[in-house]
Amino acid sequence: MKLAVLLCLSVATLSCLASCTPERVVNPMHPPHTSPGDDPVQHDVSGGVAPGGTVHGLDGKDVDLASLWDKQRLVIVFYMGHWCPHCQKQLGDINARLGEFTKANANVVAISTDTAEDATALRQHLNLAFDLYSDPDMTTIQKWGVADFGTSIAKPATFIVQPGGNIVYRRVGNNETDRPSVDEILGELQ
Repeated sequence: MKLAVLLCLSVATLSCLASCTPERVVNPMHPPHTSPGDDPVQHDVSGGVAPGGTVHGLDGKDVDLASLWDKQRLVIVFYMGHWCPHCQKQLGDINARLGEFTKANANVVAISTDTAEDATALRQHLNLAFDLYSDPDMTTIQKWGVADFGTSIAKPATFIVQPGGNIVYRRVGNNETDRPSVDEILGELQ
């Protein structure tokens, strides 16, 4: 009898835990991409040469990322989208201390799958003083190894690229809240 009660409690507990599993964060603006056989993060580009890529500026013009780290360090923040409160907080925190990035001879840019219109609205809403770029087809996001095709977003990730293209810092979040603090990023720039 005790064994039957214990078994019932165990099954009930496991059922409860299974129903409490958080749902995946999915980009509400784009259907999921598919890439057979790919893991959400395809490859690790840390410690190597930055893969570059072309992204779309908010003015509609294409921008070659390699041109942005030609003369100074570049902090690249991949964010999930304008709709993400964790992204908004991270970008706002960076913006509040942008002068410290400038003193460290580093420029900051942020990239997502947002449309130019959505990125422009986010930039205005947060009064951001650094550039946001759009990569709606995830071509560049995939090159950097942070594409999550199942959700059509970039994993939250931050890279520091030296002039010439060497990556000296890489942090890819395991979930939407796993991001480096501004202090951590600035510490890596020292």
